[in-house]
Amino acid sequence: MKHFLASIVAVALLLATGCGDAPQEADFRFISTSAHHFLDPQKMSWSHDIRVIECLFETLVRVNPLSDDIEPAAAERWSVSDDGLTYTFHLRPNARWSNGDPVTANDFIYAWRRGMLPDLAADYTQLFYVIDGAKAFFDWRVDQLEDYLAPDAATGHTTTNAHQLWSRAQQRFAETVGIKAENDHTLVIRLARPTAYFLELCAFATLMPVHPASVEQHVTLNESSGMLVQNPVWTKPEHIVGNGPYTLTTWEFKRRLLLTANPHYWDRASMGNESIMELIVENPQTALLKYDQGEADWLPSIPTALPIAADLVASSRDDIHTGPAAGTYFYNFNCLPKFADGTPNPLADSRVRRALSMAIDRQVIVNKVTRLGDRQPTASTFIPPDTLPGYSPPADESPARFDPTAARALLATAGYSHGAALTGLSILYNTEGGHSAIAQQIKHSWQTHLGVTVQLQAVESTHFSERLKNQDYTICRSSWFGDYRDPTTFLDKFLTGNGNNDCAWSDPDFDRLMADAAAERNPAARLALLRAAEHLMLQAQPIAPIYHYINLWVYNPRRVTGLPLNPWKIRRLDRVRVSRSDR
Repeated sequence: MKHFLASIVAVALLLATGCGDAPQEADFRFISTSAHHFLDPQKMSWSHDIRVIECLFETLVRVNPLSDDIEPAAAERWSVSDDGLTYTFHLRPNARWSNGDPVTANDFIYAWRRGMLPDLAADYTQLFYVIDGAKAFFDWRVDQLEDYLAPDAATGHTTTNAHQLWSRAQQRFAETVGIKAENDHTLVIRLARPTAYFLELCAFATLMPVHPASVEQHVTLNESSGMLVQNPVWTKPEHIVGNGPYTLTTWEFKRRLLLTANPHYWDRASMGNESIMELIVENPQTALLKYDQGEADWLPSIPTALPIAADLVASSRDDIHTGPAAGTYFYNFNCLPKFADGTPNPLADSRVRRALSMAIDRQVIVNKVTRLGDRQPTASTFIPPDTLPGYSPPADESPARFDPTAARALLATAGYSHGAALTGLSILYNTEGGHSAIAQQIKHSWQTHLGVTVQLQAVESTHFSERLKNQDYTICRSSWFGDYRDPTTFLDKFLTGNGNNDCAWSDPDFDRLMADAAAERNPAARLALLRAAEHLMLQAQPIAPIYHYINLWVYNPRRVTGLPLNPWKIRRLDRVRVSRSDR
């Protein structure tokens, strides 16, 4: 594999910004191997979406990527009451939206209310449940919408209209949810219970503000359902207004994005660059070629499931940077009683799920498929070890270990003495990212050790995500990276009704343990409850953990600074500086 070229030929990138512009090149350029789903802070959940959203919007606080400390962002300071229930944030008087409007406390309230509404169907709604009244408001709104659809018994018609319904919901939110604006620059949050990681949540993208006037232009009320309907066109370059260091100048779907400095950003003087170009190149080999040809300065998303990753790690290149990641690669089992086509689901039986998991030889996958060996630790737990201080995942008790003899016995107790009797299963995966080879290996393993035959289904990324969210699969590949530094960033995913619970697993004992942990004030006791919750989940195996991720970034440290590698992918792209003096 060649070293990064010492002399780079400048490649002019043609940007369509409304009319035939001259070729333009950004100060900092990187490549994403995935196209974007959403650039809506309350709607997103994919890590490559978050990477761009972080540039367009700014949270109350942020995590410093070097020190891991919580530091001011849109809020210049904050205080916490002695009982840990009330947080008061003081916004910067000079914080501005990209159109020049001041950033106010009500902008955060508007955005957080969006995130709490079932109308939006946000994946991370439950992050807001630590706020007093948030869960009750969500449930109340669900009931309100259901009642709206039920006609009056006497007349056979609804007794109100959608606008009246929404007016009542706004009033209910204002009266019952613990978020208040004391004035334009003072935001007061009252929590349902002390939450040690609340500032971590405040640094996460879901809790970013949005510009109400810009969003409202593209919101309608559906008179039939009573629900708010958000048109995603508000995130297009001609409409979007952000409070982050950049504005979205160009968005060419599956091609490129251009971000340019927000002229009203309060900390523009500290920015390391004036513009960022993101190229969308879904083929990682092509992405690496473009990087080596000088078309990009940073390649942050080479899938470690692909052979190219192992080749890069094994090479002598000095622009390869690796480190542990707070993320896990796993397989989802559909846990619903029936599949989408109405047929009974054998995977609803935890014994079947456990047996399939125990028949996966994870060491073969990391040794012969990803070829990263010890650099890519096999996973028997969902939470990666050594990523959260004080928390030790229950690895020793996990059934996610290779034991084909025990797997066959367990499958027999579930009524499948012959693996061939377990039919109708398939592995769904997206075509990008190198998932095919892993699926082939797991299919072979199940056939060899259990006599179970499964089909392989490869679909394009957008179709894949839709089927995943709708549980339109039997078994599918998946992955998860922690969003904030607490075990709940992993375990909340399995709560009943969680927007990210794609396997649709539900267990009241798990929910109870998570609720007990949320109410526990003693840190050690709280972590013990969370460990018990992960243990319970692992015994049920709604997922089969495969391996824990590593971060693999490609950039020349002599030319690019401001990209510290860390397990949580905390970054400040506005602080990246690129030297082009060697051209």
